[in-house]
Amino acid sequence: MMKTLFLLVDEARERLKQNSHEFNDKCEIVLSILRSSGAVPYRRSTLNGHVHKLLSACIVHAVELGETFRMTSRMHKKFHEMNISTKFVSYLDKLVEEKLLSSNISNEKAGGDLTVSNDIAKFLRT
Repeated sequence: MMKTLFLLVDEARERLKQNSHEFNDKCEIVLSILRSSGAVPYRRSTLNGHVHKLLSACIVHAVELGETFRMTSRMHKKFHEMNISTKFVSYLDKLVEEKLLSSNISNEKAGGDLTVSNDIAKFLRT
């Protein structure tokens, strides 16, 4: 069964709380990739660093599960209700633009079924 983005975020939050060194190291690798590609800004890391870390944790968790996940809503209200930063939407859009995520709906915006690129998955498997 395919997970929704919101469920993936909840599970990634739990994984971060467990303080696993291996998981945190993988998150840092992905976060470095996201910053170097420009998908998340490194200059705003003091303000939004926790959001960037959660985004990287979601990607790591999806790769470890070997799953595609579904973005069921782009409505900021839904993200706010789920206690997820509304910046998440724009970061996911940038990941699709940079081809770090692929969407079955668009090459420019995150939506529908999202799959982590093989490039990121390769870094996590080595």
